[in-house]
Amino acid sequence: MNRSRSRCTVAALPVLALALAACGGGGSGSQAASDHKLTVWMMTGGPGDSPLIKDVNAEFEKKHPGTKVQVEIQQWDGVATKLTTALATNNPPDIVEMGNTQTPLQTFSGGLADLTADKKSFEDSAGWLPGLAGPSENAGKLYAVPLYGGTKVVMYNKKLFADAGITQLPKTIDQLQQDCGALAKANSKTANFSGFYMPGQYWFAGMPFLFGKGGNVADQQGGADGKWQAKMDSSQNAAGLAAWKTFQNGCSTKSSVGVNTDSPDQDQLFADGKAAMAYVKAWEPATVLEKNPALKDQIGFFAMPGYTPDKTLPVIVAGSTVGIAAGSPDKAAAKDWLRIVSGKSFQQKMAQKLNLLPISPDFTPTTGIPAQLTVASQASRNSQALPNSPGEATLETERYNEQFFSKIAGGAAIPEASDAYDKHATDAFNSLSD
Repeated sequence: MNRSRSRCTVAALPVLALALAACGGGGSGSQAASDHKLTVWMMTGGPGDSPLIKDVNAEFEKKHPGTKVQVEIQQWDGVATKLTTALATNNPPDIVEMGNTQTPLQTFSGGLADLTADKKSFEDSAGWLPGLAGPSENAGKLYAVPLYGGTKVVMYNKKLFADAGITQLPKTIDQLQQDCGALAKANSKTANFSGFYMPGQYWFAGMPFLFGKGGNVADQQGGADGKWQAKMDSSQNAAGLAAWKTFQNGCSTKSSVGVNTDSPDQDQLFADGKAAMAYVKAWEPATVLEKNPALKDQIGFFAMPGYTPDKTLPVIVAGSTVGIAAGSPDKAAAKDWLRIVSGKSFQQKMAQKLNLLPISPDFTPTTGIPAQLTVASQASRNSQALPNSPGEATLETERYNEQFFSKIAGGAAIPEASDAYDKHATDAFNSLSD
C-alpha cells in the first residue's frame, strides 16, 4: 500500500465512485488557522451528538483560549464516501469521526495525519481495545485514535429462567443450548417462542463462534503491505460455522433464519415474552423497558459463554475512531482535542451518561454504569479484531456477512459456501491495493 500518492488520486479510486471536483477547492471543512476555529465532524448518535461534547470543548478552549471548536454532526448513511471526499480537499475538516470498520479506508487513503510519534501521549494507548486500535493503524503507523467502543452481551429474563428450573447461568455453549431446550419446553404454549432469539443474519453474533474455535476471517500475506487472503474455508472456521448453525437452529425460531435483528425487532420480542434471551447492545435494555416496564427487575446479563468453562467467546468490538486531516493547518491543537476526548476522565463520563464502552477496559467506571456495560467491559478483554483492510467497509456496505451467515443457518453446505466467501472477500479486501 503506497501512501505517497496524492490524496486526490487515492480518493478518486473507481471502486468508491467519488465525484471529486472539490479536490481543487475548499468545501465545508475548517476555516483558515487565522480564523481560530477547529472544525470537528462527528457522527449522529455518538458523544458528539450529546451535550457532553461541550465538556471536551470547554477544556480544550481553556488551553487554546483563542480557538473555538465547531462540531458538525454527520449522518452515517454514505459517510465513508463523504469523508474520503472531504479529506481530499484543500479545506478539510480538522478532525473527523469514523466507524471502526470504515477507518481502514481512511488510513489507507492518505487523507489522515500521521500520529505515530504522538501515540504515547494518548492516555493508556497501550490498553486500547484491539477492535479499535487495529483499524487505527496502517502499515505500522497510527492515523487515528479510538473514540468509543461497543460490544454485545446476553440479556436474559430472570423469571423465565426460574420458571424453567434454571438456577445457574451457563458456563459453556453446550449448557446454553441445554437451557434453550428447557426454556422452550417450559414455554411450549407461547407461539414462536425462542429460548435465545438469534436471527440468521446476525453475523456479529455468528463470527465469535468461529473465533472461539481459533478461526479468523483473513490473513495478510507478506507483512503490512501484502495481499489479503480470506480464510473462511479453514478447519477452525468450518467447526465454528457448524457450531453456529447448531446453535441458531436449536435456540431460535425457524422463521429467524433469514432475518436481521430489526425485522422483527428483537427488543420487542423480548419485551413481549417471546424470547428468554437475546444478544444486545448496551442501549437495548432501556428500549425493552420502554416497551414493557414490568420487566424492570427481571432483566439480567452475562457474557456469551465459550466452548469450555474457562473462556467466554471472543467478542467483536464496534465503535468509532477520530483522526486529524492531513491537510489541517491546526494539527497541534487538534492533537490536544484528541487527547481530551480519548482520556480517562471524558471516557468515564461518556460511559456513565451515554452507556458507551470506554476505549480501554481500565477506563470503565466501577460505579454509575448499568450492569450490561460492566459485563460488556469484562467481555471486551477477550476480543478479536476484523481484518484491518479498507475492503472491510465494502463487505459492510454490501451486507455480505449477513447473507453468508444466514445461508449457513439455512443449511447451505459449509465447504462450498466458504469457498465462495473466500473468493468474494479476498477480492474485496484487496480492491484498493496497488
